[in-house]
Formats: sequence, C-alpha cells, structure tokens
Amino acid sequence: MTSAEKLSFLIEQLRLLLHSEYGRHYSPQLTVFSFLMHAAGSAAYNTLLAENVLSLPSKTTLAKITCRLDDDKGLDSSAYLKLRVSKLNEFERNVVLIIDEIYVAKRAEYSAGEVKGLTGDDALASTLLCFMVKSVVAKYKDLVTMYPVSKLTASTQFDCYSEVMAMLRKVCLNVVAISVDNAATNRKFLVDCLCKGDLTTHITDSVTRQPIYLLFDPVHDLKNVYNNFQSRKEFKCPLMSRNLPAGCHAQFQHIEELYNLEADMTLKKARKLTPAALQPKSIEKMSVKLATSVFSESTRDALRFYAEHENKAEWNGTAFLLTPLYQYVSLFSFSL
Repeated sequence: MTSAEKLSFLIEQLRLLLHSEYGRHYSPQLTVFSFLMHAAGSAAYNTLLAENVLSLPSKTTLAKITCRLDDDKGLDSSAYLKLRVSKLNEFERNVVLIIDEIYVAKRAEYSAGEVKGLTGDDALASTLLCFMVKSVVAKYKDLVTMYPVSKLTASTQFDCYSEVMAMLRKVCLNVVAISVDNAATNRKFLVDCLCKGDLTTHITDSVTRQPIYLLFDPVHDLKNVYNNFQSRKEFKCPLMSRNLPAGCHAQFQHIEELYNLEADMTLKKARKLTPAALQPKSIEKMSVKLATSVFSESTRDALRFYAEHENKAEWNGTAFLLTPLYQYVSLFSFSL
C-alpha cells in the first residue's frame, strides 16, 4: 500500500466516524480490502469488528456484495445500488463499467457453518473478478460485485458480464463504456465475446441499442510503454500524420544523459526525473508515478531546450516521442 493509499484509508476512517453504523457508505477500495482481510482470517476480522477498532463493513455486507447474482433467491446487491443510484440525476447515471481481477491464495476455510474460498463448482478460487462502476460526469463510484473463480477465461468473464449488465439495467445505470486492462483474457473477452472476432471501438447494447465504447485502461497502457521504453532503450516510431508527421527515433539513454547533466544543478528543468525512474526495481516497474515522471512536460521541454542550446540535436527525437505521451497523460489524468 502506497503512502497516498494509506492516507486515503485514514481519511475515510475519520469520515466514517461521523456516521452511525447503519448509515455508512464504504468506498470500493475499503470493501475490497475488507474482503481480503476476511478471506485471510475470518476470526481476526471478527475481532476487529467486535473491538470496534476500525470502521469496516459487516460480514453480512461482504456476503451480499461478493455473492453471485441470483434474482430467484434475492442474492444480489441491487437493493443497495438502487439506494445509491436514486440520488443521481439522469446524466450522473451514465457510467463506465470497470472490470479487473485480484489474485488470492488458493485455500478453503470452514467458518460459521460455511466453507469459504470455493467457487460455484466447488473448486478452489484463485481469482476475484471485480466489476465496478464510475460515473462519467460525477464523483459517484461503486463496487458492483466480485466473482470468485478458479480459472478465469473469456467465456467465464462474458457470463459474469452478462449478469452484471442485466443488474445494472435493473437499477437504471446506463453503461456507456467498458474499461479493462490489456491482459490476454481481457483482450479475448473483447475480441471474441463482445466484437465477434473483429475488435472495434464500440459495440451496440442489445437492449438499449446505444453504443458502448471499449477502452483499454490508459494507466496500464502508459505503464507498458514506460516498461518497454526502459527495457528496450530505443523506439523507432513510424510516421503518424497527426502526432508525429515525420516519425521519430527516441532513445532512453537521452533521458539518462539529461538526468546526469542536471544532477548537480540547484534548479533543474527536468525536475521530476529521479534515479528510480531511470533504473526501477522489479517491484517499481508498474509504478504510475515513475512512468509519468519520464513522460512529463518538464522532461520533454528540458530535452528540447538542451537540443537547441547545448548542441544535442539528437535529443529532439526523444522529445518528439514524449509529446504525444504527455498529451495522453494529460487527457487521462482523472485515471492516474
């Protein structure tokens, strides 16, 4: 957990203290964190609830959110979502459906007369497939449900997606886009299950006949570009009429040389560059902060300045690459 996430957790705990036990609304991040704590040790979680050390969702709340959707038995979270959605206007009900997975330890536990950690077909769960919604024009966001699965496939994901879409229509939420990362299962889900073999920018909702746009999570895209640039050291970009009309030849070495050039300076033009951004550890290679420090406006402008004033014309190629990447970061800054 990063420092920002720790601070966000503490702020939410302080905010929850202002509400009664039955009037609290937990963030998706806290709900997922609580589920993982409960899965790791239900006795410890029960102790935290009994001692009232933290403001956490009850076991009943976790069970309602993490159960499979079943209208016949009433085992869905539609009542909770209806209450939340009732406070939104028509525009705020346009949401992005975010699909992501969490990997968990494969084990089963017997607790309170139930066996925890099994999927619907009695296999050990290794993954939690999470469905979340985020309003396009408002701050509203919510966790819809989590499916425990033993082996995540595109067809399994499509079955879960179909159930979730039916429930979201039921509570009057309008899905205008679907966001996934670029994992192989997600790509297969989009191409084979939603687009029928040919990836397109959008699909048509079979019920509302409105377009649903398909997005690859911009944060994951940015981190992948950063990792490839840092490991391969060189990009040869073809001509792109809108962003790179002449193409470009970018080298990661230029960014390293830029950092070394300004290392002893009090005032630095590339102020966001750090040693960690240039030589990240394995655990740091998926850091958004490090990626944005390389693809920042200050790094791009510093490359341009020294190319013009310090006889380093070859740095212009790297600056050309950073221009569309910086624009990409700015465009999707709400996700970072």
